[in-house]
Order: sequence, then C-alpha cells, then structure tokens
Amino acid sequence: MMKWSRRKILSDFSVALIAQYLTQFILFFRNFVFAKLLGPSDFGIYASIFLFFSYGTYANLGIIDGISRIAPYEIGSGNEKKVKNLFGAGLFGLNFITSAFVVALVIYSIISPFQTIVENRFSVILTALSILLNQNFLFVILYLRIKHNFKKSYILQLFQAILDFTLSVILMLKFKVLGIFVGMMLGFLITLLFSFKDLLKEIKPNFNLNLVKEILRIGFQILIVGFTYGFLMSLDKFSVANLFEKSQMGIYSIAVGLGVIPYFISSTLGQFIGQRMLEEFGRSKLKENLKIFLDESLLVLAFITPLVSILTIAFAEPFIYLFLPKYEESLRYVDKLAIAYYFLSLGAILGTFLISINQQIKILILNLSVIPIVLFLNYVVYKNNLGLLGIAYVTFFNFFVRTFFLFIFSYGNYASLLSSIISFAKFSFPSVPILFAFALKFFIFDVYLKFYLRILISLVWLVFAVYYLLRKTQIVSNMIEIISSKIGVYLSRISDLF
Repeated sequence: MMKWSRRKILSDFSVALIAQYLTQFILFFRNFVFAKLLGPSDFGIYASIFLFFSYGTYANLGIIDGISRIAPYEIGSGNEKKVKNLFGAGLFGLNFITSAFVVALVIYSIISPFQTIVENRFSVILTALSILLNQNFLFVILYLRIKHNFKKSYILQLFQAILDFTLSVILMLKFKVLGIFVGMMLGFLITLLFSFKDLLKEIKPNFNLNLVKEILRIGFQILIVGFTYGFLMSLDKFSVANLFEKSQMGIYSIAVGLGVIPYFISSTLGQFIGQRMLEEFGRSKLKENLKIFLDESLLVLAFITPLVSILTIAFAEPFIYLFLPKYEESLRYVDKLAIAYYFLSLGAILGTFLISINQQIKILILNLSVIPIVLFLNYVVYKNNLGLLGIAYVTFFNFFVRTFFLFIFSYGNYASLLSSIISFAKFSFPSVPILFAFALKFFIFDVYLKFYLRILISLVWLVFAVYYLLRKTQIVSNMIEIISSKIGVYLSRISDLF
C-alpha cells in the first residue's frame, strides 16, 4: 500500500479537485441544457424522478460505507489480507442487496398511486437499473481510493460524467425526459464495462456471511447517518417537489445547482482527510493525533469556500439573465443557499471526523432530531404562502444549527463546551464576505456593476485568505511549493525542445 505524504495528498487533492469541479460543471451544464430545452414543468418532472436515483445511493444498506470505514483502519493496523477478503465479500453482498432494492423500485413503478410515476414509469425503471450499475461503479471507485489511486478514481468519474452528458442530451432531443434516463443508464453501463475488468483481476466475489455481517454491522450505522444526512441536504427539494407546482421545483433546482457549487471542495477534501484519519487512528488508536487534520481542514474550508461562493453569486446573475431568463426567479435564492452551503461544508468535515473516531451515533441522533423540525418548518412556509424564499431561509437554519452542534460534538473531544462554541463563532466569521457580496443587490441595481464589485470582493478575500493560511497552516505553502516545482519541470521540458 502506498504511503501517505503531505506532498502526495496535496498533489492528488489538486487533481481530484479539478476533476471534481469539471465533473460538477458538466453535470450543471447538463442540467442547464435540460432546463433550457425542457422548460420548468418537464424539468421539474425530471428533477422529481431523479430523487429516486439520489436516494438509491443508499441501496446497498451500508456495504460501501462499511468497507470505507473498516479497510483504512485495517490497513493502518497492518492487516491488508483482510482488506482483500472484505472487498470480495462486499462485492457479492452489494449486488445481492442492491438487486433486491431495484426489484422493489420496479414493482413500485408499476403499482404507484402517483400520477407522475405512472406517466413516467419507464423512466423510473431505467433509474432503478442505473442505481445497480452505479453501485458497482462506486465500488470500483472505493477500491481505487483505498489503494490511494485517487487520481484514477476522479478521472473515471469525469469520464462517466462526459459520457452521461453526451448520451443524455442526444437522447433527450428525441425522447425528452425518457431519453435523459436512457442516456444515464447507458453512461453507467459503458463506464462500468470499461473499469470493472481491472477490479475483477484483483478481487473475486465470494459469499462470506460472517464478513458481510461485519461490514453491515458498522456500515449500516454509517449508511443511516449518510441517508439522514442526504435527506437533510435535500429536504428543501423534497418539500418543494411534494408541496409546490412542478415549475417551482424546476426553478428551485437551478438555485440549488448554483448554491451547492462551493460544497464540492468540502466533499472532495473529506474523502482524502477521512481516509487519512482512519488509517492514522488504526495505527495509533489516539484521537489526539487526528486533531491537526481536523483543524487544518476546517481552516482551509473556512477561507477557500467563501471565495467560490462569492464567485458563484457573481456569475450566477448575468448567467441566468443571458441564458435562462425563464428561471430569473431562482436568483432570489442562490445567495441564501450559498451561505447555507458554507456551513454545510464545515459540517461535512466535522462529520467525517466523528465517523473516524466511531462516534457516528451522535450524528445520527442530531440528524433524526433536525429532520422533523425542518419538515415542519417547510410545511409552515407552504401554508403561510412564504414561497421558495421561505424554503431557502429554512435551509439556512437547517445547515447552520446542525453544524453548530457538530462543532460541540467534535471539539468536545478536546476542549470545554464554551471553547467549542467560541470555535464555531470564529469559523462562522468567514461567511461575512458572502453576506456582503449578495447584499450589494439591495443598493446597486446595475447587473454588471454588481458583477465587477463582487469580483473585486473575491480578489480581496483571496489575498487575505492566502496570507492568513500561510501563517496558520502548512497547506498553502506546500501547495505553492508543488506548483513551483511543476512549473519548473514544465519550463525545463520546454527549454529542452529548443
């Protein structure tokens, strides 16, 4: 197994982050094309059916989550033979369990009492098949990351996104909503055929009930945490889909698609840091050794995420006006969601830390406590005609409160309650530039002047963030060192040509 080094982590993270954002750009551009050509109503139908695929991520009941938790720990403990056996048993268990879920979803599409499902039954069936294919694809990605082959895993995801985009758009032009799901299914099938053969050269599926039980014992807990977390993330869309008109779902989906962009920094970093935490915890069994990973990760997110948020807000307005004028209403919600996702980004790293030290039960209790409150608040918003703006404010409340408690749970392992609250207050401060960037719309009405001022704010914040992180962490200085060495290599190669 390849050894960790700060240089390797930052190098892989840089490639992964670029690939992740290219992937998300493709997915966003795909949704932009869908929204543009389908219109708010059909796009709302697509977004509603796609929720099945989103929730289908949890169809394996925790096989992937369990392996992702156990394998790095066993590697840190020096037990790599068990890791290989875990993957063999996990591959069999994943396909058996997910196939049962797929059959249940197909049956539901046939007997569903909901008109939208009845009229789009074949789209739901294709979604069910895509879930099975995607589960196996995620298994391949997990195996590559456990082997520290992060670059290949993200490049594969990028390839799948490009294929999905190409096939879905072409088929949508002919078959509309149905064509999108045909393209999605074919994209996963082709990518899996391309990547799965390499996995099978090293891992053979085997029925080992004891290992499957061990995986599920830990994985199911993490899956429930992940499911409730995913449900919390999508409670706004869930409520809009069930309470509002389909055209409103289309408009709100565009706002979420823009607002969520900064979050992908956190999700990408979490995959690196989470595995590193688990391997270190497996090696030392000491929570104290994980604190530096938690502190530095939060600092980087707190100062880099606002930069992406401000740029998102800056570009969203002219983009919507020029290319999606029918979705102009979504601009009322993008800025609120950008701040909401700032806090969600911090919470994601805190959750990764708690899972690494086997305290996921705290996250589960928190999620189960927050879900009914948010659902109730969304219903109150609907009954009082507060519209999508009210939903956006409830979403901010959801992410803010959840992250506040995660700070207390996480830093409670190292400090007092008061110190944990002070830490949360300090990490809340970097969200102020985002607030300032969207507040410009109350004073300046010229679209392009607002755009330039927001770009200026982002540049000022970038200078401050780099200066602060250079003083407080080793991450920025290491990244500058890596970039400098890469540039030196490339310049040397160019000079050799002449």
